Amino acid sequence: MGFEYVLPVIRGIQGEREYYVSMCPLGILPKLFPLPNEGVTPFKRSQRRLNKGRLRKICQYILENPQDYVFSAITASIDADTTFEAVGEVAETRKLGRLRIPMEGSLKIHDGLHRRVALEMALQVNPQLKYETIPVILYIYTGLEQCQQVFIDLNRWGVKLPVSLAILYDNRDAIALIVKRVVKEVSFFNHYTYLEGDRIPKNSDNLLTLYQLYQATVELLKDVSVEDDGERFEFVLSYWQEVSYHLDANKDDQKLDDLLLWLGKFGRLLLVDYPTTWKEKLQSLDISEIV
Repeated sequence: MGFEYVLPVIRGIQGEREYYVSMCPLGILPKLFPLPNEGVTPFKRSQRRLNKGRLRKICQYILENPQDYVFSAITASIDADTTFEAVGEVAETRKLGRLRIPMEGSLKIHDGLHRRVALEMALQVNPQLKYETIPVILYIYTGLEQCQQVFIDLNRWGVKLPVSLAILYDNRDAIALIVKRVVKEVSFFNHYTYLEGDRIPKNSDNLLTLYQLYQATVELLKDVSVEDDGERFEFVLSYWQEVSYHLDANKDDQKLDDLLLWLGKFGRLLLVDYPTTWKEKLQSLDISEIV
């Protein structure tokens, strides 16, 4: 009997096919899932090519968030004669067991190749990650065409997340946190900011999106040398509060698409030229003529 991998698994059925769910220690991830040959023609591949820029971003995400990074399962198929050993013969115990995979067999990733490579890169910087795990879904290999179809089916229904919604749910981005507080605390933005998409629905009372306010705030803070988060927020809040009075007074005559971005740049210039009197200068200008 040859050497083999023995994985604790849960057995399931989907689309009349048997599959297994397991947890893979990150330390053996590179050995269990070797990289595909990048020289193979597209007709003989079942995965997209690796994107180095994307790999760097994912690796950076792992290393910057070692205590709370999150990944979905890697999906792969096993090209080998496997053996499933259930822990029991009744009810749920028939679904729990051990999957024996000969080491000479191969495992091919259908979804999660970038995650697998980025994790290997992160392991080189932070070896302690080897004790953590990632969920793995395993199918039995039935040929290249099925592998290609699995890849397509897994990615077919993916929808790109609206940027506004990504900002709304991002609790790591410092500017996103500031912008969300502005929306909560400034009445005008609280009433007229659309939070869940990048296009305002027809017949909506909203005048701007969260993404537009985020972009304008990025411009506002571009040359600001304020290191304290509380002080930075107070400045942003004060500026948008003051601007909101003028926006509210003229809200029936305007659309805020490009105007908000301009106001962000304008505020930055005010702060650079008048670091202690920017608010007075802002109040002295007739912004209503601009908006």
